[in-house]
Parts: sequence; C-alpha cells; structure tokens
Amino acid sequence: MTPVELIQKKRDGGVLSAKEIASFVARFGAREIADYQMSAMLMAMFLRGMSDAETVALMEAMLPGED
Repeated sequence: MTPVELIQKKRDGGVLSAKEIASFVARFGAREIADYQMSAMLMAMFLRGMSDAETVALMEAMLPGED
C-alpha cells in the first residue's frame, strides 16, 4: 500500500498490520515519506487510537535493529 492509502486506512478506523507499520517507519527513516505524511499518520493514530498490537509494532519499528 502507498503511504497515502495507509494513512487513509488508519484515518478511517482500520487496523494496521505490523508489516504495514514497520514499512511506513522504515520508509520515513529512508526519507521516502515526507514529514507531513508522517504527521498525518501520527494524527490519525492519535485520533483513532491504536490496538495493543499496533502499539507494540510501532515501538518495535522505532527501535534500532540488531545488526
């Protein structure tokens, strides 16, 4: 899914998979996703809330990997 589709999914009350969240965060870190798109995603997450699984996936995606 594109960043816009993921933002819309969350905005509309959908639940994001761990893979979708990890991909979104990784692409943001690689500067493939604009700041305003990350802001929109975070606003959607805040306003719609997150499941426990989504919260764990987001935290894991933000942690540095073990290389």
